[in-house]
Order: sequence, then structure tokens, then C-alpha cells
Amino acid sequence: MASHIFGLAAVGALALVPAVTGDAPVTVRYRLDQTLTQEIDASASGKGKQSISFSTTGFLTLTLTDSTGGKVVKVVVDSMRGDSTSPVPPAVFDSAGGAEYHAFLNSSGKLSELEPVSSSTATQQVQGFLTDFFPWVKAGVKVGEAWADTISRSTVAGADTVLVRRIVSYKAAAKDKRDNQKAIRVTTDYSSTVAGTQPTPNGPARVEGSGKGSGTYFITSDGRYLGGEWELHSALSISGAFTDQPLPITITQTTKVTALK
Repeated sequence: MASHIFGLAAVGALALVPAVTGDAPVTVRYRLDQTLTQEIDASASGKGKQSISFSTTGFLTLTLTDSTGGKVVKVVVDSMRGDSTSPVPPAVFDSAGGAEYHAFLNSSGKLSELEPVSSSTATQQVQGFLTDFFPWVKAGVKVGEAWADTISRSTVAGADTVLVRRIVSYKAAAKDKRDNQKAIRVTTDYSSTVAGTQPTPNGPARVEGSGKGSGTYFITSDGRYLGGEWELHSALSISGAFTDQPLPITITQTTKVTALK
């Protein structure tokens, strides 16, 4: 369930692919480390508390090509691994090696949803791990500048229909350094709501709740993303014919992105 709730990739495809200019593409590699802890308190149905905690590490190659109105973005999963407690089988991570996703980075530095080039099961399963790795990177941002964004992501697949709405506040907090490079430190605050239905082995379930979080990331004056860290906490509930009253769920997700040399 955790991957469904926090790995919600928007459905659909880019309607238009902007024309690419003749400038040479820029390639950057990133390391993506994530940890997710989930606890369901099923005491009301006589099953006690059920918890899971796992970590994943992925290596990504991001290529940006100048285009009309921004940059065409290609993300390739070089490799991804989960620890021994990961609910995603190693074979799925292995199959996802080489998976490719496309998006568009507009002139203000906001990335569109990543869209998989192929529709393989492995590509779709690991897409959720990539959802939040690239924040809003404003070139030329000044210390003290603040802005906000509202993001809605949904899954619609048979009986699985979940909408996550997140409001993110950004602030260019201070001049800083990241890996010996001059940068602007940007702080973020998140608030979110979750609502929808999901199939379970015990029948359809209603999921709803809210979350909050915060983080920090670093960008150069020309808008290059140098990585960052953030943590999200959610308090949800799940209900259905399998329980007399809603079951509380708590989820904590941490993400760290490192730009590789």
C-alpha cells in the first residue's frame, strides 16, 4: 500500500513535445536514497499493529536538452536496489534497469510529470520512487524570494482510484555551498491530503487522511540542481467491510538526493 499512497504517478502522456534547439544536451547523474516506514493499527479488527520499514537506493542519469520554452528531460534508471525488507522483489528492480522516462522543464524551472517511455510492469512499479526527486529549480533565484505550488497526482486503474493533493511552499533561505559549489539553499514546507479507494485481499478499501513535511535543497545561480533532503509524515485511515471502524495508518518517508561527479 505504501507504494500506492506515496508513489502516485499521474496518468496520461505529454500532449506536445516542444521543438529541440541545436544546443548540446547536459547530462547529470544522481543518487537517490529513500526510506519508508508504515504502521497500520489493526487493533480494532483484532490483528494488532502491523508495520513495515524498508530502504531503496537508485542511480539515475538525467539529460536536459534545450528546447522552445524550456528543456526536454530524459531520466534513465541506471540501477535500483531495495534492502532485505523491501516489498518490491529484487527481480523487479533488476528489470527496471535502463527504464526511461520523459518530462519537460519549463522556463521557470518546474518539471512536468515523468512519463515512462515503455509500459512494462517494472517501469510502472519503480516510477513511484522517482516522483519527488527533482524539485522546482528557479534559475537566478534571489535570497528571500518565496513561491508556492499545488500538485495533484492520481491513480486510476480499475478499482484503484486515489488522489493526492499537495501544497508546497518554497523559500530561497540563504547563500550556501554544496559539494564546494556556490549555491542557494531553498527550504520547503509541505501539506497534503489523500483520498480514494484501493483493492485489498479483504475487499475494497477507502483511504483518506493528511500529511505534512519539510526539506532543503540546493541550486546554483544558473538553475543546476545539486541535490537535497526532505521528510514527509502522513496520518491516514483505511476503512471497508473488513473492519468495524477505520484503521489508523502512519507513514514516514525520507528522501535524499546527491548529485554525482
